[in-house]
Amino acid sequence: MYKFIMQSIRVKIILLLFIGIAIISTLFSIYQYNEQEEHLTYMLENSADRKIKRLSKNLLIPLWEIDSGWVLDIVDTEMMDRELYAVMITGDANLNINKKRNNGWESITFDEDIKGKYIKRTSSIVRDHEEIGKVSIYVTSKFLDEELHKKALEYSFINLFVIIFLIVFLYVILNRIILQPIHNILKTVKAVTDGDYSQKVHLTQYDELGKLSDGFNNMMQSVQDKEDMVIAQSRHAAMGEMISMIAHQWRQPITAIAMGANNILLDIELDDLKPEPAKAGALTIIEQTKHLSKTIDDFKNFFRPNKKVEQVLVNDILEENFKIIGKSLENNNIAIKKVYTSEVQTALYSRELLQVLINIVKNAKEALLEHKVQDAMITVTTKDDNKNIYISICNNGVSIDLKIIKKIFDPYFSTKSEKSGTGLGLYMSKTIIEKHLHGTIEAKNIESGGVCFNMTIPINGVNDE
Repeated sequence: MYKFIMQSIRVKIILLLFIGIAIISTLFSIYQYNEQEEHLTYMLENSADRKIKRLSKNLLIPLWEIDSGWVLDIVDTEMMDRELYAVMITGDANLNINKKRNNGWESITFDEDIKGKYIKRTSSIVRDHEEIGKVSIYVTSKFLDEELHKKALEYSFINLFVIIFLIVFLYVILNRIILQPIHNILKTVKAVTDGDYSQKVHLTQYDELGKLSDGFNNMMQSVQDKEDMVIAQSRHAAMGEMISMIAHQWRQPITAIAMGANNILLDIELDDLKPEPAKAGALTIIEQTKHLSKTIDDFKNFFRPNKKVEQVLVNDILEENFKIIGKSLENNNIAIKKVYTSEVQTALYSRELLQVLINIVKNAKEALLEHKVQDAMITVTTKDDNKNIYISICNNGVSIDLKIIKKIFDPYFSTKSEKSGTGLGLYMSKTIIEKHLHGTIEAKNIESGGVCFNMTIPINGVNDE
Protein backbone atom coordinates (compact mmCIF):
# COMPACT_ATOMS: atom_id res chain seq x y z
CA MET A 1 0.00 0.00 0.00
CA TYR A 2 2.83 2.38 0.95
CA LYS A 3 4.68 1.60 -2.28
CA PHE A 4 1.53 2.14 -4.35
CA ILE A 5 0.82 5.51 -2.70
CA MET A 6 4.41 6.71 -3.05
CA GLN A 7 4.33 5.92 -6.77
CA SER A 8 1.94 8.84 -7.23
CA ILE A 9 3.70 12.11 -8.03
CA ARG A 10 0.73 13.98 -6.55
CA VAL A 11 1.26 12.32 -3.17
CA LYS A 12 4.97 13.06 -3.32
CA ILE A 13 4.37 16.71 -4.13
CA ILE A 14 1.80 17.07 -1.33
CA LEU A 15 4.25 15.48 1.13
CA LEU A 16 7.09 17.72 -0.05
CA LEU A 17 4.86 20.80 0.17
CA PHE A 18 3.71 19.81 3.64
CA ILE A 19 7.25 19.14 4.89
CA GLY A 20 8.70 22.27 3.29
CA ILE A 21 5.94 24.62 4.40
CA ALA A 22 5.84 23.03 7.86
CA ILE A 23 9.58 23.56 8.31
CA ILE A 24 9.43 27.16 7.08
CA SER A 25 6.35 27.89 9.15
CA THR A 26 7.90 26.29 12.27
CA LEU A 27 11.09 28.33 11.88
CA PHE A 28 9.01 31.47 11.41
CA SER A 29 6.97 30.57 14.51
CA ILE A 30 10.13 30.10 16.55
CA TYR A 31 11.35 33.46 15.30
CA GLN A 32 8.04 35.09 16.21
CA TYR A 33 8.09 33.41 19.63
CA ASN A 34 11.60 34.63 20.36
CA GLU A 35 10.72 38.11 19.19
CA GLN A 36 7.62 38.13 21.36
CA GLU A 37 9.56 36.79 24.36
CA GLU A 38 12.20 39.47 23.91
CA HIS A 39 9.57 42.16 23.64
CA LEU A 40 7.59 41.03 26.69
CA THR A 41 10.79 40.60 28.73
CA TYR A 42 11.79 44.12 27.78
CA MET A 43 8.37 45.41 28.84
CA LEU A 44 8.58 43.47 32.13
CA GLU A 45 12.03 44.86 32.89
CA ASN A 46 10.80 48.40 32.23
CA SER A 47 7.89 47.71 34.54
CA ALA A 48 10.33 46.48 37.25
CA ASP A 49 12.42 49.64 36.84
CA ARG A 50 9.33 51.82 37.29
CA LYS A 51 8.23 49.81 40.34
CA ILE A 52 11.60 50.11 42.12
CA LYS A 53 11.74 53.86 41.45
CA ARG A 54 8.23 54.38 42.76
CA LEU A 55 8.81 52.20 45.82
CA SER A 56 12.11 53.94 46.64
CA LYS A 57 10.45 57.33 46.45
CA ASN A 58 7.51 56.23 48.60
CA LEU A 59 9.78 54.66 51.25
CA LEU A 60 12.03 57.71 51.68
CA ILE A 61 10.11 59.41 54.52
CA PRO A 62 8.96 56.19 56.35
CA LEU A 63 12.54 54.91 56.48
CA TRP A 64 13.83 58.28 57.63
CA GLU A 65 11.34 58.28 60.46
CA ILE A 66 11.88 54.54 61.03
CA ASP A 67 8.13 53.94 60.91
CA SER A 68 7.75 50.20 60.28
CA GLY A 69 3.94 50.38 60.22
CA TRP A 70 4.00 52.95 57.48
CA VAL A 71 6.57 50.84 55.59
CA LEU A 72 4.30 47.78 55.87
CA ASP A 73 1.33 49.74 54.56
CA ILE A 74 3.35 50.81 51.53
CA VAL A 75 4.57 47.23 50.97
CA ASP A 76 1.03 45.85 51.22
CA THR A 77 -0.15 48.42 48.71
CA GLU A 78 2.67 47.53 46.30
CA MET A 79 2.01 43.82 46.75
CA MET A 80 -1.42 44.36 45.25
CA ASP A 81 0.46 44.43 41.93
CA ARG A 82 0.25 40.81 40.76
CA GLU A 83 3.59 41.02 38.97
CA LEU A 84 5.38 41.80 42.27
CA TYR A 85 6.44 38.56 43.95
CA ALA A 86 8.64 39.63 46.86
CA VAL A 87 9.90 42.79 48.62
CA MET A 88 12.95 43.04 50.89
CA ILE A 89 13.51 46.30 52.85
CA THR A 90 16.32 47.16 55.29
CA GLY A 91 16.83 50.36 57.22
CA ASP A 92 18.25 51.96 60.34
CA ALA A 93 17.51 50.61 63.81
CA ASN A 94 17.63 47.08 62.42
CA LEU A 95 14.53 47.68 60.28
CA ASN A 96 14.11 44.51 58.21
CA ILE A 97 10.89 43.77 56.36
CA ASN A 98 10.65 40.82 54.00
CA LYS A 99 7.44 39.79 52.31
CA LYS A 100 6.70 37.14 49.70
CA ARG A 101 3.40 36.76 47.84
CA ASN A 102 0.89 34.11 48.99
CA ASN A 103 3.08 33.01 51.88
CA GLY A 104 2.49 35.75 54.43
CA TRP A 105 5.46 37.10 56.31
CA GLU A 106 8.59 35.16 55.77
CA SER A 107 12.17 35.74 56.66
CA ILE A 108 14.13 36.18 53.45
CA THR A 109 17.81 36.60 53.98
CA PHE A 110 19.42 35.48 50.75
CA ASP A 111 18.54 35.66 47.07
CA GLU A 112 18.65 31.86 47.05
CA ASP A 113 15.43 31.89 49.06
CA ILE A 114 13.70 33.27 45.96
CA LYS A 115 13.51 30.36 43.55
CA GLY A 116 12.18 30.55 40.02
CA LYS A 117 12.36 32.98 37.13
CA TYR A 118 12.18 36.55 38.42
CA ILE A 119 13.51 39.95 37.59
CA LYS A 120 15.36 41.52 40.53
CA ARG A 121 15.81 45.22 41.11
CA THR A 122 17.66 46.77 44.07
CA SER A 123 17.84 50.44 45.00
CA SER A 124 19.49 52.40 47.81
CA ILE A 125 17.34 55.00 49.58
CA VAL A 126 19.38 58.16 50.13
CA ARG A 127 18.57 61.33 52.07
CA ASP A 128 21.02 64.21 52.23
CA HIS A 129 23.63 62.08 50.53
CA GLU A 130 23.29 59.48 53.26
CA GLU A 131 22.00 55.96 52.68
CA ILE A 132 19.15 55.32 55.13
CA GLY A 133 18.00 51.98 53.70
CA LYS A 134 17.86 49.57 50.83
CA VAL A 135 14.94 48.00 48.97
CA SER A 136 14.90 44.97 46.64
CA ILE A 137 11.95 43.73 44.60
CA TYR A 138 11.36 40.53 42.63
CA VAL A 139 9.02 40.77 39.68
CA THR A 140 7.59 37.39 38.60
CA SER A 141 7.72 36.19 34.97
CA LYS A 142 4.68 33.94 35.51
CA PHE A 143 2.39 36.24 33.56
CA LEU A 144 5.08 36.61 30.92
CA ASP A 145 5.11 32.83 30.51
CA GLU A 146 1.31 32.73 30.37
CA GLU A 147 1.29 35.37 27.70
CA LEU A 148 3.96 33.54 25.72
CA HIS A 149 2.02 30.28 26.02
CA LYS A 150 -1.08 32.02 24.77
CA LYS A 151 0.85 33.51 21.87
CA ALA A 152 2.38 30.11 21.09
CA LEU A 153 -1.11 28.59 20.79
CA GLU A 154 -2.22 31.46 18.57
CA TYR A 155 0.84 31.02 16.36
CA SER A 156 0.21 27.26 16.18
CA PHE A 157 -3.37 27.73 14.93
CA ILE A 158 -2.31 30.47 12.54
CA ASN A 159 0.55 28.35 11.21
CA LEU A 160 -1.72 25.35 10.77
CA PHE A 161 -4.13 27.48 8.76
CA VAL A 162 -1.27 28.97 6.74
CA ILE A 163 0.18 25.48 6.06
CA ILE A 164 -3.19 24.14 4.86
CA PHE A 165 -3.89 27.24 2.77
CA LEU A 166 -0.45 27.27 1.15
CA ILE A 167 -0.53 23.53 0.45
CA VAL A 168 -3.94 23.81 -1.24
CA PHE A 169 -2.98 26.98 -3.10
CA LEU A 170 0.38 25.68 -4.30
CA TYR A 171 -1.10 22.28 -5.17
CA VAL A 172 -3.77 23.93 -7.33
CA ILE A 173 -1.10 25.98 -9.09
CA LEU A 174 1.26 23.00 -9.51
CA ASN A 175 -1.60 20.78 -10.63
CA ARG A 176 -2.52 23.28 -13.31
CA ILE A 177 0.94 24.00 -14.68
CA ILE A 178 2.73 20.67 -14.01
CA LEU A 179 0.64 17.74 -12.75
CA GLN A 180 -2.26 18.00 -15.20
CA PRO A 181 0.03 18.32 -18.25
CA ILE A 182 2.03 15.32 -16.98
CA HIS A 183 -1.25 13.40 -16.53
CA ASN A 184 -2.22 14.25 -20.13
CA ILE A 185 1.17 13.05 -21.37
CA LEU A 186 0.89 9.79 -19.38
CA LYS A 187 -2.66 9.25 -20.65
CA THR A 188 -1.46 9.66 -24.23
CA VAL A 189 1.53 7.37 -23.60
CA LYS A 190 -0.82 4.67 -22.29
CA ALA A 191 -3.10 5.05 -25.31
CA VAL A 192 -0.11 4.78 -27.66
CA THR A 193 1.18 1.76 -25.71
CA ASP A 194 -2.22 0.15 -26.25
CA GLY A 195 -1.78 0.73 -29.98
CA ASP A 196 -3.77 3.91 -30.59
CA TYR A 197 -1.27 5.99 -32.54
CA SER A 198 -3.91 8.61 -33.34
CA GLN A 199 -3.61 10.11 -29.85
CA LYS A 200 -1.62 13.32 -29.47
CA VAL A 201 -0.62 15.42 -26.48
CA HIS A 202 -2.40 18.77 -26.64
CA LEU A 203 -0.51 21.34 -24.54
CA THR A 204 -0.51 25.08 -25.14
CA GLN A 205 2.34 25.89 -22.75
CA TYR A 206 5.76 26.78 -24.06
CA ASP A 207 7.88 25.54 -21.16
CA GLU A 208 9.80 22.26 -20.86
CA LEU A 209 6.55 20.26 -20.63
CA GLY A 210 5.31 21.89 -23.83
CA LYS A 211 8.57 21.00 -25.56
CA LEU A 212 8.32 17.46 -24.15
CA SER A 213 4.80 17.05 -25.56
CA ASP A 214 5.88 18.40 -28.96
CA GLY A 215 8.85 16.04 -28.95
CA PHE A 216 6.60 13.11 -28.01
CA ASN A 217 4.10 13.96 -30.77
CA ASN A 218 6.90 14.23 -33.33
CA MET A 219 8.40 10.94 -32.12
CA MET A 220 5.06 9.13 -32.38
CA GLN A 221 4.47 10.58 -35.85
CA SER A 222 7.91 9.33 -36.85
CA VAL A 223 7.16 5.88 -35.37
CA GLN A 224 3.83 5.75 -37.19
CA ASP A 225 5.46 6.79 -40.47
CA LYS A 226 8.16 4.14 -40.05
CA GLU A 227 5.59 1.51 -39.18
CA ASP A 228 3.56 2.38 -42.28
CA MET A 229 6.78 2.14 -44.28
CA VAL A 230 7.57 -1.28 -42.79
CA ILE A 231 4.04 -2.45 -43.61
CA ALA A 232 4.55 -1.28 -47.17
CA GLN A 233 7.93 -3.07 -47.27
CA SER A 234 6.25 -6.20 -45.96
CA ARG A 235 3.69 -5.99 -48.73
CA HIS A 236 6.41 -5.52 -51.34
CA ALA A 237 8.35 -8.45 -49.89
CA ALA A 238 5.23 -10.57 -50.31
CA MET A 239 4.76 -9.48 -53.91
CA GLY A 240 7.04 -12.17 -55.32
CA GLU A 241 5.16 -14.80 -53.34
CA MET A 242 1.86 -13.38 -54.61
CA ILE A 243 3.11 -13.66 -58.17
CA SER A 244 3.89 -17.31 -57.48
CA MET A 245 0.35 -17.78 -56.19
CA ILE A 246 -1.01 -16.05 -59.28
CA ALA A 247 0.95 -18.53 -61.37
CA HIS A 248 -0.74 -21.38 -59.47
CA GLN A 249 -4.14 -19.79 -60.05
CA TRP A 250 -3.52 -19.10 -63.72
CA ARG A 251 -1.86 -22.37 -64.77
CA GLN A 252 -5.09 -24.33 -65.34
CA PRO A 253 -7.09 -21.52 -67.05
CA ILE A 254 -4.19 -20.67 -69.37
CA THR A 255 -3.84 -24.35 -70.27
CA ALA A 256 -7.57 -24.53 -71.06
CA ILE A 257 -7.38 -21.35 -73.20
CA ALA A 258 -4.35 -22.66 -75.12
CA MET A 259 -6.03 -26.02 -75.76
CA GLY A 260 -9.24 -24.36 -76.99
CA ALA A 261 -7.34 -22.04 -79.34
CA ASN A 262 -5.18 -24.92 -80.69
CA ASN A 263 -8.28 -27.03 -81.36
CA ILE A 264 -9.87 -24.21 -83.37
CA LEU A 265 -6.63 -23.62 -85.35
CA LEU A 266 -6.26 -27.36 -86.02
CA ASP A 267 -9.83 -27.60 -87.31
CA ILE A 268 -9.17 -24.63 -89.60
CA GLU A 269 -6.00 -26.27 -91.02
CA LEU A 270 -7.82 -29.55 -91.59
CA ASP A 271 -10.69 -27.64 -93.15
CA ASP A 272 -12.88 -29.34 -90.58
CA LEU A 273 -14.10 -26.28 -88.66
CA LYS A 274 -17.63 -26.90 -87.46
CA PRO A 275 -19.77 -24.22 -85.83
CA GLU A 276 -20.73 -26.12 -82.67
CA PRO A 277 -17.22 -27.28 -81.59
CA ALA A 278 -15.82 -23.85 -82.51
CA LYS A 279 -18.51 -22.13 -80.43
CA ALA A 280 -17.85 -24.46 -77.47
CA GLY A 281 -14.12 -23.74 -77.69
CA ALA A 282 -14.72 -19.97 -77.84
CA LEU A 283 -17.06 -20.13 -74.80
CA THR A 284 -14.39 -22.07 -72.89
CA ILE A 285 -11.84 -19.37 -73.73
CA ILE A 286 -14.26 -16.64 -72.59
CA GLU A 287 -15.05 -18.49 -69.31
CA GLN A 288 -11.38 -19.04 -68.49
CA THR A 289 -10.61 -15.40 -69.37
CA LYS A 290 -13.27 -14.26 -66.87
CA HIS A 291 -11.66 -16.52 -64.26
CA LEU A 292 -8.28 -14.88 -64.96
CA SER A 293 -9.85 -11.41 -64.66
CA LYS A 294 -11.47 -12.29 -61.33
CA THR A 295 -8.13 -13.59 -60.05
CA ILE A 296 -6.48 -10.29 -61.00
CA ASP A 297 -9.15 -8.40 -59.02
CA ASP A 298 -8.62 -10.61 -55.97
CA PHE A 299 -4.87 -9.97 -55.94
CA LYS A 300 -5.23 -6.31 -56.87
CA ASN A 301 -7.37 -5.68 -53.77
CA PHE A 302 -4.66 -7.16 -51.58
CA PHE A 303 -2.01 -4.72 -52.78
CA ARG A 304 -4.30 -1.69 -52.74
CA PRO A 305 -3.71 0.39 -49.54
CA ASN A 306 -6.95 0.86 -47.61
CA LYS A 307 -7.00 2.62 -44.25
CA LYS A 308 -10.77 2.86 -44.12
CA VAL A 309 -12.67 1.08 -41.36
CA GLU A 310 -15.22 -1.38 -42.77
CA GLN A 311 -18.03 -3.34 -41.13
CA VAL A 312 -17.18 -6.93 -42.08
CA LEU A 313 -17.59 -10.57 -41.15
CA VAL A 314 -14.23 -12.21 -40.46
CA ASN A 315 -15.45 -15.36 -42.21
CA ASP A 316 -15.66 -13.37 -45.45
CA ILE A 317 -12.09 -12.14 -45.09
CA LEU A 318 -10.93 -15.72 -44.47
CA GLU A 319 -12.69 -16.81 -47.65
CA GLU A 320 -11.03 -13.96 -49.54
CA ASN A 321 -7.73 -15.19 -48.16
CA PHE A 322 -8.35 -18.69 -49.55
CA LYS A 323 -9.28 -17.27 -52.93
CA ILE A 324 -5.76 -15.86 -53.10
CA ILE A 325 -3.75 -18.69 -51.54
CA GLY A 326 -6.16 -21.60 -51.84
CA LYS A 327 -4.94 -22.83 -55.23
CA SER A 328 -1.35 -22.89 -53.97
CA LEU A 329 -2.47 -25.07 -51.03
CA GLU A 330 -4.42 -27.35 -53.33
CA ASN A 331 -1.49 -27.79 -55.73
CA ASN A 332 0.73 -28.78 -52.76
CA ASN A 333 -1.81 -31.32 -51.47
CA ILE A 334 -2.59 -29.37 -48.30
CA ALA A 335 -6.18 -29.86 -47.12
CA ILE A 336 -8.21 -27.03 -45.59
CA LYS A 337 -10.69 -27.58 -42.75
CA LYS A 338 -13.04 -24.70 -41.97
CA VAL A 339 -15.12 -24.40 -38.80
CA TYR A 340 -16.91 -21.04 -38.88
CA THR A 341 -19.23 -20.42 -35.92
CA SER A 342 -18.86 -16.65 -35.58
CA GLU A 343 -21.61 -14.66 -37.27
CA VAL A 344 -20.84 -11.26 -35.73
CA GLN A 345 -19.69 -8.32 -37.81
CA THR A 346 -17.09 -5.88 -36.53
CA ALA A 347 -15.51 -2.63 -37.72
CA LEU A 348 -11.87 -3.03 -38.74
CA TYR A 349 -9.29 -2.52 -41.50
CA SER A 350 -10.17 -5.48 -43.69
CA ARG A 351 -7.09 -5.22 -45.96
CA GLU A 352 -4.76 -5.32 -42.96
CA LEU A 353 -6.52 -8.33 -41.43
CA LEU A 354 -6.33 -10.03 -44.85
CA GLN A 355 -2.56 -9.42 -44.89
CA VAL A 356 -2.27 -11.07 -41.46
CA LEU A 357 -4.30 -14.11 -42.52
CA ILE A 358 -2.28 -14.59 -45.72
CA ASN A 359 0.98 -14.32 -43.75
CA ILE A 360 -0.07 -16.97 -41.24
CA VAL A 361 -1.57 -19.40 -43.79
CA LYS A 362 1.47 -18.99 -46.06
CA ASN A 363 3.81 -19.70 -43.12
CA ALA A 364 1.77 -22.79 -42.24
CA LYS A 365 2.02 -24.00 -45.86
CA GLU A 366 5.80 -23.50 -45.92
CA ALA A 367 6.22 -25.30 -42.59
CA LEU A 368 4.17 -28.27 -43.81
CA LEU A 369 6.14 -28.49 -47.05
CA GLU A 370 9.52 -28.04 -45.35
CA HIS A 371 8.91 -30.97 -43.01
CA LYS A 372 7.12 -33.05 -45.70
CA VAL A 373 4.15 -33.71 -43.43
CA GLN A 374 1.87 -36.55 -44.52
CA ASP A 375 -1.86 -35.72 -44.72
CA ALA A 376 -0.99 -32.04 -44.29
CA MET A 377 -3.93 -29.95 -43.09
CA ILE A 378 -4.64 -26.38 -42.08
CA THR A 379 -7.64 -25.93 -39.76
CA VAL A 380 -9.32 -22.53 -39.48
CA THR A 381 -11.96 -21.83 -36.81
CA THR A 382 -13.91 -18.74 -35.79
CA LYS A 383 -16.07 -18.16 -32.73
CA ASP A 384 -17.20 -15.23 -30.61
CA ASP A 385 -18.59 -14.20 -27.24
CA ASN A 386 -20.05 -10.95 -25.94
CA LYS A 387 -16.72 -9.12 -26.21
CA ASN A 388 -14.43 -10.69 -28.79
CA ILE A 389 -14.15 -12.62 -32.02
CA TYR A 390 -11.63 -15.49 -31.93
CA ILE A 391 -9.75 -16.76 -35.00
CA SER A 392 -7.49 -19.83 -34.87
CA ILE A 393 -5.29 -21.03 -37.72
CA CYS A 394 -3.67 -24.38 -36.90
CA ASN A 395 -1.50 -26.80 -38.83
CA ASN A 396 -0.56 -30.41 -38.09
CA GLY A 397 3.13 -29.97 -38.85
CA VAL A 398 6.05 -29.67 -36.44
CA SER A 399 5.95 -27.66 -33.21
CA ILE A 400 8.14 -24.57 -32.77
CA ASP A 401 11.17 -24.89 -30.51
CA LEU A 402 10.25 -23.45 -27.10
CA LYS A 403 13.53 -21.49 -27.08
CA ILE A 404 12.43 -19.36 -30.04
CA ILE A 405 8.61 -19.41 -29.89
CA LYS A 406 8.64 -16.11 -27.99
CA LYS A 407 10.92 -14.53 -30.60
CA ILE A 408 8.95 -15.35 -33.74
CA PHE A 409 7.09 -12.01 -33.58
CA ASP A 410 10.31 -9.99 -33.24
CA PRO A 411 11.26 -7.82 -36.23
CA TYR A 412 13.69 -9.40 -38.69
CA PHE A 413 13.64 -12.73 -36.81
CA SER A 414 13.07 -15.63 -39.17
CA THR A 415 13.47 -19.40 -39.03
CA LYS A 416 13.72 -19.50 -42.82
CA SER A 417 16.81 -19.06 -44.93
CA GLU A 418 17.89 -15.51 -45.82
CA LYS A 419 16.64 -15.99 -49.38
CA SER A 420 13.12 -17.02 -48.42
CA GLY A 421 12.49 -15.08 -45.21
CA THR A 422 12.52 -11.37 -44.36
CA GLY A 423 11.51 -11.63 -40.70
CA LEU A 424 8.79 -9.03 -41.21
CA GLY A 425 5.69 -11.16 -41.78
CA LEU A 426 4.84 -12.19 -38.22
CA TYR A 427 6.18 -8.93 -36.77
CA MET A 428 3.82 -6.93 -38.97
CA SER A 429 1.01 -9.39 -38.21
CA LYS A 430 1.45 -8.74 -34.49
CA THR A 431 1.68 -4.98 -35.09
CA ILE A 432 -1.51 -4.93 -37.14
CA ILE A 433 -3.51 -7.11 -34.72
CA GLU A 434 -2.41 -5.40 -31.52
CA LYS A 435 -1.89 -1.77 -32.52
CA HIS A 436 -4.25 -1.29 -35.44
CA LEU A 437 -7.07 -3.70 -34.57
CA HIS A 438 -6.64 -3.48 -30.75
CA GLY A 439 -6.58 -7.27 -30.43
CA THR A 440 -4.08 -9.96 -29.46
CA ILE A 441 -2.17 -12.69 -31.26
CA GLU A 442 -0.16 -15.60 -29.89
CA ALA A 443 1.39 -18.85 -31.09
CA LYS A 444 0.94 -22.12 -29.20
CA ASN A 445 2.28 -25.56 -29.90
CA ILE A 446 -0.13 -28.47 -30.25
CA GLU A 447 0.69 -31.54 -28.15
CA SER A 448 0.11 -33.89 -31.07
CA GLY A 449 2.37 -31.74 -33.30
CA GLY A 450 1.93 -28.51 -35.13
CA VAL A 451 1.21 -24.91 -34.20
CA CYS A 452 -1.88 -22.77 -33.61
CA PHE A 453 -1.96 -19.02 -34.17
CA ASN A 454 -4.78 -17.62 -32.03
CA MET A 455 -6.12 -14.12 -32.67
CA THR A 456 -8.58 -12.11 -30.60
CA ILE A 457 -10.38 -9.11 -32.12
CA PRO A 458 -12.78 -6.91 -30.10
CA ILE A 459 -16.37 -6.94 -31.32
CA ASN A 460 -16.75 -3.20 -30.74
CA GLY A 461 -14.13 -2.75 -33.46
CA VAL A 462 -11.84 0.25 -34.04
CA ASN A 463 -12.50 3.90 -34.72
CA ASP A 464 -11.59 5.42 -38.04
CA GLU A 465 -8.35 7.39 -37.63
